[in-house]
Amino acid sequence: MFLLAGTISAPAHATPGNLGYEPGSQTKAVSARAVRLPSIPSRKFNIRDFGARGDGTTFDTAAIEQAVAAAAKAGGGTVVVPPGRYLTKPFQLVSSLNLRLEAGATLLLSADVADYALPGGKDRQCISAERCHDIAVTGKGTIDGQGSAWWPRYKKSYVPPAGAPPLPHRPLLLFFSRCERLLIQDVTLTNSPMFHLVPSECVDVTVKNVRILAPADSPNTDGLDPSGWNYLITGCTFDVGDDCIALKPTPHFRKHEPSCRNFLIAHCRFLHGHGMSIGSQTAGGVSDLTVRDCTFDGTNAGIRLKSDRDRGGLVENLTYERLTIRNVKLPILIESYYPKLPKDLGKDPAQPIAALTPIWRHIRIEHVDISGSLTAGQIVGLPEMPVEDIILTDVRIGARRGLQVVHARGIRFVKSHVHAAQGPALIVQDADVSGIDPITGN
Repeated sequence: MFLLAGTISAPAHATPGNLGYEPGSQTKAVSARAVRLPSIPSRKFNIRDFGARGDGTTFDTAAIEQAVAAAAKAGGGTVVVPPGRYLTKPFQLVSSLNLRLEAGATLLLSADVADYALPGGKDRQCISAERCHDIAVTGKGTIDGQGSAWWPRYKKSYVPPAGAPPLPHRPLLLFFSRCERLLIQDVTLTNSPMFHLVPSECVDVTVKNVRILAPADSPNTDGLDPSGWNYLITGCTFDVGDDCIALKPTPHFRKHEPSCRNFLIAHCRFLHGHGMSIGSQTAGGVSDLTVRDCTFDGTNAGIRLKSDRDRGGLVENLTYERLTIRNVKLPILIESYYPKLPKDLGKDPAQPIAALTPIWRHIRIEHVDISGSLTAGQIVGLPEMPVEDIILTDVRIGARRGLQVVHARGIRFVKSHVHAAQGPALIVQDADVSGIDPITGN
């Protein structure tokens, strides 16, 4: 078993309360834990040996499935996809398997909706694995979801004809459910019908040097939507039509623990898309996320935390450091109203705190350079649950308009500056903000 070390941490524990798990304490030192890599036997199974043609028009699904089955029967190994264009219907991966796409190899997923339908109204994903262990998808090749056949009907501008049936579920390109020890490395994932890479409730996941690409106007084409524990995401490029990365802490897959814990995201590049997100569903909770040494250029948002009263949970112990954010509309966006803010935040009454109340707290934003933004950002909590304890250290923001802070406590600027070309640097309402002049931003 090989280990890949990452500076990710196990949370300390405090009083449980009614949050569904025991919240962590950012002030207590914790030890680093390594992200375990998959262990895969050295056997190789070339899909050409099982009859794959790679001409881009003949379905090679049977050959791919036979190679996967042969590897499984042998106790694991590498299924090799050599150079060529391999058209395929959906297929599944198994434990102890490396799907390796060599340079010049492309898997083309079927664009026929009928190929994804299952009995009972269910649907297949493009490439998937459930409750497996030790899986890798590697190599310099490409997995192309051919999503352009799906996208037009899913755009907001699309008006279905009268009497048209409901639109079918769009498949995800790579989907892993409750798997352990995953490695996705060097491949290009592109043009998914919907989300590209979804490791759901997985443990020990490494995503390294991966490119995830889709047109900027392709609907709901998230790059990476992870949940689970112990993630290292490094050296990746995201250029998509929706969230670049979006942690999805939906259910609690282990009792009394957050559904997203111990994430390190480093040296990544964010281009078109909605930035580095958490949510909008946060009911399962997030603890111990670090995002460092990343660049954002032309994304809609940079640091983005989003939820609402009907889908929230506890999100805490987040660190964003050494980030460069250029030409981003909303470089810092923390909101407990999603998908849109009330017209008058001051007139929204407090509501009883419930299990799904969004909680954002213990957030550190350090050594961040922001320029060319329309607005410096928004930090907006709820009147019954303000955003709490955000410290911005050595943060420089240049934007057309200032930073809006509403329903927040303990927002502190340290050696930071906000320059707004129009109006005040800070627009503050029901908020405790210190360390900066709200007018000048110094």
